[in-house]
Amino acid sequence: MEHMNADIFNLNDEQPQPIVGSLLVARPTVGDPCFGRSVIAMIEHGREGSMGVILNRMTNLCLSDILDDVHGVEQVPVFLGGPVNTELMFFLHDLGSDVIPEAEPLGGGLYAGGDFDALRDYLNAGNAIEGHLRFFVGYSGWEAGQLAGELRRHDWVVLDGMDAHFALRVPYEQMWDSAVARFGDRYRLWRNWPVEPSDN
Repeated sequence: MEHMNADIFNLNDEQPQPIVGSLLVARPTVGDPCFGRSVIAMIEHGREGSMGVILNRMTNLCLSDILDDVHGVEQVPVFLGGPVNTELMFFLHDLGSDVIPEAEPLGGGLYAGGDFDALRDYLNAGNAIEGHLRFFVGYSGWEAGQLAGELRRHDWVVLDGMDAHFALRVPYEQMWDSAVARFGDRYRLWRNWPVEPSDN
């Protein structure tokens, strides 16, 4: 029965190939505690592998737990980007390379990383954080060919057109539902499927 339930969520539409700036949206039957109902921003994708950060998985950390030389960030949340190298911190932003040199454009006004000293200066100057910056520990990574296999297995749907508004301003609790809504009414079953199917 579990297999039948899972199959009804397989998308028959031709999937776009993931690129830098794509979103990976987990289908509702992915049961992994880290990746269930996750939305992942693709930061790197190539022949040697792929990496991204989960946008909608909160930790119990705040930025001051990680950066002790930055002021006024005690209430800034930190998200779990994925299970790999959780001692590393990543950040997404809409500040651009003029404010954060070496920032990598992801499309739609969204950038990844950049010069950390410039980030520290921006934060210590008391500039706006909410809606402009999100911080992550760890990342999600795939070896060469691994992500393609997961896509063939229908674990993920690729959604093009990520932008700064979605990644930085949509509340994390609403991200998965908001991403699925972009597929249209054909996939409303995804949104109606309970987190715990036994509760249905």
